[in-house]
Amino acid sequence: MRHSPFPQCGKRQRGVALLVALLVVALATILIAGLLDRGELAAARTRNALREEQAQAYARGLENYAAEVLTRAQAQSLGYDAADSIWAIPLPPTPVPGGTIAAQMSDLNGRFNLNNLDPAYDTQGVWLGKFVLLLNALKLDPAIANHIVTWMDTTTPASADDQFYLAQSVPYRRALRPFAHVSELRLVAVVDGETYAALAPYVTALPKGTPINVNTASVPVLMTLSSNMTREMAQAIWQQGGAHYSDRNQVLKAQPALVAIDHPECYGVQSSYFMARGLITLDGLPFEFDSLIENRVSGANGGIRVLQRSRGGD
Repeated sequence: MRHSPFPQCGKRQRGVALLVALLVVALATILIAGLLDRGELAAARTRNALREEQAQAYARGLENYAAEVLTRAQAQSLGYDAADSIWAIPLPPTPVPGGTIAAQMSDLNGRFNLNNLDPAYDTQGVWLGKFVLLLNALKLDPAIANHIVTWMDTTTPASADDQFYLAQSVPYRRALRPFAHVSELRLVAVVDGETYAALAPYVTALPKGTPINVNTASVPVLMTLSSNMTREMAQAIWQQGGAHYSDRNQVLKAQPALVAIDHPECYGVQSSYFMARGLITLDGLPFEFDSLIENRVSGANGGIRVLQRSRGGD
């Protein structure tokens, strides 16, 4: 007896239908998962954007706080700025809606101003000699000084450094202008990561002519006072960071072995430039802001103002 083939066809059709159904379910699952993932991604982007705006607002608030502290410090000043002034007191992590904020202010007049090395500056030669003393104090190659000068030099149309810059994987040219930020040092020939890490804490990028505050300067920077300075002499002047010199001549009294300060006009006891660094954490996301603040005590442009804002550290 011959059996009809139709039952087998029915089984085959049911099997195909089942496979199609499974495929449809799988595709639907993938589609839904993709939509959910896309939705979560969009929500995360929106959340991060909102947190960014919130962090920016808190950063502006920290700038206002810094200005208020500088105003109070100025009112309490005895005619000089020291490293233990109230502006140096850090703001510890403080709860705010959505997270915490913390801040720390540092005196940039206690650092060596790279822009004093600009060849267009009339006393550049004096500062160049002092910068070499700083490099020696840090046990760095004195040749770095000339490369920094060349980086800013507009009077030299071409230099050997140009070949170095153009040979990099991403070629670039000399700035031919003063430094806008200390981080530009990373681009200068012979300044590698190790050199930058050693030098960056002691230098800054400010308007030309900015003197060094002997009250807030570190030991390596104080070693630029004279070519005869030793580390021990600088440490005695530094006084463990507690120096309170009312004028630069008191430095000589604190260190009798220092007969004279080389080019005393390069030093002072007051500060006009500060870096306010804010660390803001919102929903576990860290935001770091740096604000360069100028505090002019007198003159037509007297007052406190923000000169520069940047993200992240040095």
